[in-house]
Amino acid sequence: MKKIVVILLSALACCTMFIGCSNSSANQEQHLSVYSFSGEDEQFAISNGVIVLNSTEETFYGGDLKEKQDKLSDIAAYTKTFYVMSGNEKKVLMSFVVEDMTGGTVNISGDIGKISGDIMTKIGTDELQNNLFFELKTTDLNGEENEYQLQLTVTEVTEKADN
Repeated sequence: MKKIVVILLSALACCTMFIGCSNSSANQEQHLSVYSFSGEDEQFAISNGVIVLNSTEETFYGGDLKEKQDKLSDIAAYTKTFYVMSGNEKKVLMSFVVEDMTGGTVNISGDIGKISGDIMTKIGTDELQNNLFFELKTTDLNGEENEYQLQLTVTEVTEKADN
């Protein structure tokens, strides 16, 4: 899996460099920032999360979620949310809900998904390092609700440009 992340980051860096070269003027420099994140506790593990930021686009890849204990097999609905804590305020980066309307169950493990847009502009990257969290809210077939939170470790993959 780490090889996939390295290949993905390399490909994104190359694409951004080529796009930057063709679209930027001589005195305007493209800046690319790439962050990876992961985390785990006794119940879940998130791996291969990536945040890619440049002057024209922001992309947040949620990575892969793996349940460690296989205790959540009767889940009828869930909400997955990534957020940054800023003081006492939750600033949501990405959130989505999945619900089985047929009376069956849904699987919480697997690819979490991605989003592009003005994700980080509203919070700033300085708040990422120790404040990125993942929240999972589940509802089982009996209607019982549970909430799980996981603090994520963020690593900047690219170096900051000197101004």
